[in-house]
Amino acid sequence: MSDTHSTDPSDRHSLYWLPNALTIARILSVPLFIAGILSLAFKWDLFLAKAWVLLGLFILAAFTDYLDGYLARKWNVVSGFGRMIDPIADKLLVAGCVIAFSIAALGNPWFLIPSLAIVFRDILVSGAREHAALAGRAMPPTNLAKWKTAFEMLAIAILIVWILAKSYLPIDSVIPDIVMVAKVSGLASLWLAAILSVYTGSLYLRAALKD
Repeated sequence: MSDTHSTDPSDRHSLYWLPNALTIARILSVPLFIAGILSLAFKWDLFLAKAWVLLGLFILAAFTDYLDGYLARKWNVVSGFGRMIDPIADKLLVAGCVIAFSIAALGNPWFLIPSLAIVFRDILVSGAREHAALAGRAMPPTNLAKWKTAFEMLAIAILIVWILAKSYLPIDSVIPDIVMVAKVSGLASLWLAAILSVYTGSLYLRAALKD
């Protein structure tokens, strides 16, 4: 979570803008993620079609996701904008990556179905939260929703290993096994995230529609 507001502006940390800047940087990395995944999958001759670029982007995204919230809390610069933009950054990153992997898998339903479930759920929950806010009700993330996010990030990390192994490693008697293990493990995490997405999404919708 990141933001940059305090009661007295003169008391703000000199780098009060940094947590939000890190969150925005994570949002800006999403198109690069998509291009990198597709470049590797389809062997496009682009700078982004490099293993270290894609791994670097993922490490950067994961690090900024932790660092922006840590700095905002440490410097006491948490407020409404940061609470809004941080989950949006996470949702954009997840949506961009799972859609890119679905394209890389040529629309394989084992990729496409959980990806669509995750994306549609996040859109519906955003609307439910807006409805609840207008009614004066808060809808903080549940523990299951946090687990859902964890499995999404785990799935993305494993599927990055899959796409890298598939694109870079030479074909021999061992490599196909590595590719398959990464693919199956990534899909298992993705499906678990999708199941949690649908379940927690239904809970949010019911809570939002209460009289």
